[in-house]
Parts: sequence; C-alpha cells; structure tokens
Amino acid sequence: MKRTAPILFIMALVFLSGSAKAQRAVSDTLAYAKKFEVNKEKYIGKKFSLLLKDMTQLPFKKAKSDIRQDGNDPLPSTLFRFSGKDIDASGEVTMVIRWKPDDTPTTPLEFFEQEHNYGFTVNEKNFFENKIIRDLVVYKQ
Repeated sequence: MKRTAPILFIMALVFLSGSAKAQRAVSDTLAYAKKFEVNKEKYIGKKFSLLLKDMTQLPFKKAKSDIRQDGNDPLPSTLFRFSGKDIDASGEVTMVIRWKPDDTPTTPLEFFEQEHNYGFTVNEKNFFENKIIRDLVVYKQ
C-alpha cells in the first residue's frame, strides 16, 4: 500500500504533463474557421502554406476541387472540410478557397482526389501549398 501512493502520484504527474502540452480541442468548428475568414486579408495574395501553418488546432480533413477544362484557369476553387465525413455530407463547416489563376496541370489533383476519396493528405497539401489565395469564404451547409 505504501508503494501504491507514490506510483499513483508519479502516474498523475506524467498524465498532467502530457495533457498540458497537448493542443486544446476546438469546441466550435464554425467559430474557429470564421476567424480565418475575418482575417482573410492576411492570406489573400499569399501562398496557401501560410494558411496551413496558422491552422494548428484543427486541420482540413477533406478537399474537393472545382476542376475545369479552361486552360487559363483550370482550378478556380477548392472546398475544404474539417470533418472526415463524406465530402458531400450536409451540415458541415466548409471553407471555400478561390485560387489565383495559373496554368498548373490539375491531372495529379484529379488522381489524388479519386485515390484518397477526397481526403486531404500530404499529396494534396503538397499540390496546394504554393497556390496563391484569391479569396476565402466559410459557411455551414
């Protein structure tokens, strides 16, 4: 019994020190996402990687792009979701990013979307990180 108390004390310290370092969970996804929309001037005209760097508490889980056959603007926008639910599920918080037109081929992105079921993986992150943000809007369907 005398050994149990110090062991429990040490375990409690380890648990508390680990939880102190963990990021706080986001309790309101819409409010979290709206903060980026309110401050969108910080991101407009900048690389997508800046936005990703600032999104430390709740990263994107899904992404679906509007891919067109227009050679001047093949990727006008992408919608990002914060949940892992089906990309077409209703009631989800969505961030739509309109991109500055460029002539980057979208074939890799089309492949990634199909291969990863619209999951926002490292491949998608790498594809988007140098794209320039033209506008961003947040809403809940």
